[in-house]
Amino acid sequence: MYTLETPLETIKGIGPKLFEVLSAQGFIKLKDLLLYLPLRYSDRSEIVTISSLEVNKLVSFEAKLKSISGFYKNRRRMDTAVVEDSTGKIKLMWFNNKFISKSLKVGENYMISGKLNDRGTITQPTVEMASTDTIHTGRLVPIYSSTIDIQQGKLRRILRNTTLQLNNKAKNNIVDAIIQLHFPDDEDSIIKAREQLALEELLALIKTSEKIKLHWKNLKSASAISLSKPLIPKTIPFELTNAQKRSVKEIIEDLQSSSPMNRVLIGDVGSGKTVVAGIAARQIINAGHSVAFIAPTKILAEQHLETLTKLFPELDLVLLTGKSKLPKVKSAKPKLYIGTHAVINKIDEIKPGLIIYDEQHRFGVSQRSTNQQSKNKKSTNQKLNKGKIKSAHILTMSATPIPRSLMLTIFSHLKVSYIDELPQGRKQTKTWVIPENKREAGYEWIAQELSKTDQSIQKKMCLIVCPFIDPSNHLAFENVASTKEVYEKINEYFTSKQTNKKLSIGLLHGRIKNDEQAKIINEIYQNKIDILVTTPIIEVGVDLPTASIILIESADRFGMASLHQLRGRVGRSGQQGYCLLFSESKSATTKKRLQEFSKENNGLKLAELDLKNRGSGDIFGTTQSGFSQLKFATWTNLDLIAKAQKKYQELPKDWQSFFDIKSDTKDPKPLAN
Repeated sequence: MYTLETPLETIKGIGPKLFEVLSAQGFIKLKDLLLYLPLRYSDRSEIVTISSLEVNKLVSFEAKLKSISGFYKNRRRMDTAVVEDSTGKIKLMWFNNKFISKSLKVGENYMISGKLNDRGTITQPTVEMASTDTIHTGRLVPIYSSTIDIQQGKLRRILRNTTLQLNNKAKNNIVDAIIQLHFPDDEDSIIKAREQLALEELLALIKTSEKIKLHWKNLKSASAISLSKPLIPKTIPFELTNAQKRSVKEIIEDLQSSSPMNRVLIGDVGSGKTVVAGIAARQIINAGHSVAFIAPTKILAEQHLETLTKLFPELDLVLLTGKSKLPKVKSAKPKLYIGTHAVINKIDEIKPGLIIYDEQHRFGVSQRSTNQQSKNKKSTNQKLNKGKIKSAHILTMSATPIPRSLMLTIFSHLKVSYIDELPQGRKQTKTWVIPENKREAGYEWIAQELSKTDQSIQKKMCLIVCPFIDPSNHLAFENVASTKEVYEKINEYFTSKQTNKKLSIGLLHGRIKNDEQAKIINEIYQNKIDILVTTPIIEVGVDLPTASIILIESADRFGMASLHQLRGRVGRSGQQGYCLLFSESKSATTKKRLQEFSKENNGLKLAELDLKNRGSGDIFGTTQSGFSQLKFATWTNLDLIAKAQKKYQELPKDWQSFFDIKSDTKDPKPLAN
């Protein structure tokens, strides 16, 4: 008899070579293999007689083997057999199956599944010994992923053998449901089993989440600050929106606790997240601690430096990029360090009281989890728990939260602040999906629009964004737009067309030298460029006040978060913004996704759409996308999530789940979102 903990190498049918294959995929115990679920099912449950066979219809029937023979034709092995039942005979045929004639015995009864062709033969049928409990025929047959190098039939036999010999003590409703998923009685049993297991899985996830929340709450390792007045300094030359004020209040309350803050600040593009983060940074610095403000690009880091210098002139700001070194200043005066990933690499030296991540979807999860002051994690965790090392408070900002963050707001330790209103006068960008046959009409419209005056700005600018810098030689990417190709085409088009004025066209991408990049950006701010062809280098928060139109080439290559960020580059000075999406994809799913995006301007709703498309990733670990953790539940079934949350409150405290929801973190310390 087997138990759930039985090592796979001791199970009948699993030899040393197969165990090596399975263990390499993380299958060590029987429980692991049982959770390797079918991708789909082949319905071979309809059982008929030979006389009632229909062409191209998958069915099963029982018959006696009358004869079988093998031969070679054009160097290819072929085996034929004749079987019969009380209603007639039928011919079976296999190609390149050298074992079939040895495995079948004349005179025996077999269950056969396959499709009759128009020549009156069944080719490549599935055959097994007739019985009341077949595995490969006469039922809903599980079909597994091919990621494991094992034949489907052999895997089914191993699973059937183990489930039949599973110790009764190991069986319960959950195990019975898993067995039903491998060898279901009917379609209804699959649905019921998945529902039961989905609920159990969510309960286990909530339990793990509660442990993390408790650990985070009891850590007591952050520096609790005292407030300095005024909370909102007079150097800020505008009135904060009510949503900004609310977010400031929520963040400041967290900073006054010795439990490390772990909060995400969600606000649509242009809603004013930077000033809210700056107010929090000012409080930390006034309390005697430095702050690390981390942006994904140098351009954005420099822009934050300029913006925060204007809003908070009394603060000591330092820019850190790739080759920067920390300034050696004798004074222990705390500073606001602004930079790229270079800041992450210097966390040990900065010892910040607060870490701010801007545009959080651009950072890897492992990068965002950096909030300790020692690279020796074991030593650091021990010192943290004893209070000898202070953890940083963590604030992340996002215009469109990635699905992983969305799930953290439902399940885990993350707190959320929403800036759900735009500054007064900001207009929503109008978005259209443009078919390829209307490309030239789109160009003409852009030329006309750029010639119009707008009271909000001196002149208008158009951005044209391409996924690649150079054309790709890879077959899969041959139709993906590149900046160099598009720049040449745009130049040629507007040179050949008679427009109201001569348009100046610029090119900007990551491989252009820094001096040239700086020159182009300077020309943009001096209103010398009408059309800028660029890569997503401008996606992450770059403020281009004259940008009114953005044309996104190969839009299907961008996720919704990136599309929303790109769309947010236009209309930032109160002028009407426009977003044009081009895609050569023929996929109906892609077309639907782009149409959904064009109709939705709310970042949170886009995150929900992204969630349905991508999955959430490992919400306790570092896997960023894909349904890597949930096998039965779906993140979009909010009714089931609510049911699980209610059910969890009714469970005894010592409740143990069948599922062991594991993270790729080795201790219960939560990651930054």
